[in-house]
Amino acid sequence: MGTDVHPASLRTRLTWLIIAVMVVVLIPLGWISYRRELREMNELLDGRLAQAGRTLGTLIAHGELPMRDADLPDIAQNGEVRHHGVVVSVHPRNYEPEVGFQAYDPQGELIAATANLADLPAPTSDERGFRDIRREGRQWRTFTLQNRANLVIRIGERSDNREDIARGLVIEHTLPLLIGLPLLALLVSLAVKRGLRPVAVLTQMLDRRTPGSRTPMPADVAPSEIKPLIVALNQQLERLEDALDREHRFATDVAHELRTPLAATMIHLESAMIADDPAEVTFTVRHAQQSMARLARRIEQILAMARLEAGAASQQRTRLDLARIATEVIEELAPLIAEKDIAVSLSHDDAPLAVLGHEVALAAMFRNLIENALRYTEPEGQVEVTMRHAGAQAVVDICDNGPGIPEARRQAVFQRFHREVESATRGYGLGLSIVQRAIELHDASIELLESPLGRGLLVRIRMAAEPA
Repeated sequence: MGTDVHPASLRTRLTWLIIAVMVVVLIPLGWISYRRELREMNELLDGRLAQAGRTLGTLIAHGELPMRDADLPDIAQNGEVRHHGVVVSVHPRNYEPEVGFQAYDPQGELIAATANLADLPAPTSDERGFRDIRREGRQWRTFTLQNRANLVIRIGERSDNREDIARGLVIEHTLPLLIGLPLLALLVSLAVKRGLRPVAVLTQMLDRRTPGSRTPMPADVAPSEIKPLIVALNQQLERLEDALDREHRFATDVAHELRTPLAATMIHLESAMIADDPAEVTFTVRHAQQSMARLARRIEQILAMARLEAGAASQQRTRLDLARIATEVIEELAPLIAEKDIAVSLSHDDAPLAVLGHEVALAAMFRNLIENALRYTEPEGQVEVTMRHAGAQAVVDICDNGPGIPEARRQAVFQRFHREVESATRGYGLGLSIVQRAIELHDASIELLESPLGRGLLVRIRMAAEPA
């Protein structure tokens, strides 16, 4: 049984991502800074220890401390150095390190020392410089030198002070993170909320948008990251409204155009059912059959219009050969051509006549124009399809020697459901409206002219041609 996974909000994801980035950056930086400060602190304390050792050696060499055994100061157990009644404390006060020293004459005899380091053996020549030693469970940092008077001085301090400083550095670098990260998280959350305000505004605008509205969402004042989303959303809303309009037009076309032939068919069938004369039954059934044929033709044209608009809305333009499309349409209409015994010719340039377009729309355009020419032309008539280049344009001429259309009514024939009153053919005014829609989709132009065949109609189409 699956469980529902609710994805975190964008605000929460951004907040945690920013906090994670800060943690990933700040913790290594804090660690590096701590190690660097610890190293500098050790170098500073080592330098101070070495300076104290050299100062002590200078004092002894100049007689500030005696060098004879008789004058060796008493070393008390409490860590004090006594000399000539003067008491020098070496115990640390608060925040002061515990220190000690040893001084040896050139013969290697101990001449001065503090209680905490008095019993250490004399340093060897290999023990000069800085060393770490353990004494009574404590870590000591010592520095040993031999000055110009050949005195060997060993001075040291207990490492507790350094450890205290190291702990202080840890607290100094950790405490701001522990206190600052929650505060940063709160501030980042508020900043992310404010930064995502355009998304909230966009959501409110979509909530207030009325159905059927074609007003685009304003993208000019939106942030650069939101602008592509708004542009894509406007395009999607426009396509959605176009689809709804197509469905509405399709429903309207069906309701408008199918009502009459369906009613006529029902009347003819009811008449056939109540008729007693077989001749009358045959007559009414034949009329019902003709009504059904007209109904089928009408449904076919309505579906063609719907497919044309839907296909053009969902497909990109591709490179197409007009001669190939026209040839396929003529082959499709071969039964009608043979039935009326009409001479149909197709002529075009040797070079391919290519355009960028929608194949469904162009095929519907050729089919309706050629089929109209065939239907309006008398048996044994003539229909010519000519294609040629005219500069950067492709020109298509479809002419016939039928009755033609008076010049005053040529613009009206492109309206939906318009049909010439004098026409005796079965047409319902959708053919040329489909052609007009295909012309608009390809930014082309169409003209209705006098046919060069003596009578009839010439349909001339111009559209941009692609280079060979």
